[in-house]
Amino acid sequence: MSKVKIKRKPNLLERLIGVKAKENVTTPKPEPVVLQPALRQIGITGCPVCKREVAVYLTKTQRPFVNCGFCSVRIFYNGRESMRRLKRKMTEVGE
Repeated sequence: MSKVKIKRKPNLLERLIGVKAKENVTTPKPEPVVLQPALRQIGITGCPVCKREVAVYLTKTQRPFVNCGFCSVRIFYNGRESMRRLKRKMTEVGE
């Protein structure tokens, strides 16, 4: 059984503007979405406030920070000395 293609007639707007109807339009298949974490986790340490285990992340400016989900504290380590102390307390996570 063969397929018969029916050519559609242009509507009034297409005739007035002079736009031709697109035939056999193929859209490219979208690439699969790859999920990546927004921030890179570099280690695990204890929360300075509630002493629970929290992850240490790097910001876009390569500064470490802690975000505790239990006590809702966010601590950014900006100084050289604070980064050195954090590195001593932190257990590093492999990639």
